[in-house]
Amino acid sequence: MPIRVDLLALEPNIPGQARLAVKKWRGASEKLEFSIQRNQDQLYLQGDRHWSNNPFWFQVPRFNQGADEDVLETPVGPEVVDPLLEGSGSSNYRIELRELDGGLVDQGVVRPGQGLLSSIAGGETRALYDGGNLSAVPETPAVEIPDLPTLELPEPQPAAEPISVEPEPVVAEPVSSEPAAKKRSLLPLILGVLVLLAIALGLWFWLKKPATEAPLETPPVATESAAVSEPVAAGPCTLESMASQSELSFVQNCIREAPDSAALLEIIATAKQAGHCGIAQRLYANRAQAGDVQIAHAYAREYDPQFHQPSTCFAEPDAATAAYWYETILASAPDDAQAQQRFEELQP
Repeated sequence: MPIRVDLLALEPNIPGQARLAVKKWRGASEKLEFSIQRNQDQLYLQGDRHWSNNPFWFQVPRFNQGADEDVLETPVGPEVVDPLLEGSGSSNYRIELRELDGGLVDQGVVRPGQGLLSSIAGGETRALYDGGNLSAVPETPAVEIPDLPTLELPEPQPAAEPISVEPEPVVAEPVSSEPAAKKRSLLPLILGVLVLLAIALGLWFWLKKPATEAPLETPPVATESAAVSEPVAAGPCTLESMASQSELSFVQNCIREAPDSAALLEIIATAKQAGHCGIAQRLYANRAQAGDVQIAHAYAREYDPQFHQPSTCFAEPDAATAAYWYETILASAPDDAQAQQRFEELQP
């Protein structure tokens, strides 16, 4: 029977820290080690938080007894928590636990729990676990301000009496009116000459005027404006949105639209055909973990050897992952006979 492994948040919650809870382990609780493999590319988690082709074994000197008798727990740090949180919405993780002396070996699927925080969230969430010390802040002592010396201002001096200066009168020189009189006598003569020139010029233009040309036809102005087709925004769950958004943004917007189970299965099928495997897996996992039994059954069949159909996103069956999702169904629907049957048949 495969082991069941949960990655759970600490109390109080600390970013980058968690506890690895193992159920159904039949071996010893000391001198153990485990490896974690990502299903989407079959790579193994390394001690430096990267993924590689070769297994890396995290050694645990001793597991502690959990609240339940059949649960063993051990603390883990950012080297395990951060990589699993980065892709937990689109990936499944297989864990292999074994004894260091080459004894018992068992496998299962790691399930990240609710409320886990990555180590990069430490600065934003410090108030969650360090807020109890607010009352211990010492009071700031009062600062005494010394008396300032009195500023003495000099007595104002009486203003000096203004000295009045009388301007000397300006005597205007008489202007001779003879030139103005001459200009007035020439004005009628000039106006007469200008009138005669204007008449002669107008007569010359009238005699030289060509035949009246036919007026040019003004091209008709289009009264109807060309219809401009406005682009229609793509819906949150369409193929266009898949291509223009990140996986996480698309899944969040599409889930917010709340399509029913049948509509969501069509969206997942569209994502699979277009090669958006991460979107398909995230949609499956989100609704399956939220208790949608129909979606969980469909997700389990993607891995179940009895129902598996090879595709780009689900190339090979995975009995352990299928059993995990059947067990998830039983957690919310314990009377689901099909899930119970397949879960029992998939046990080694």
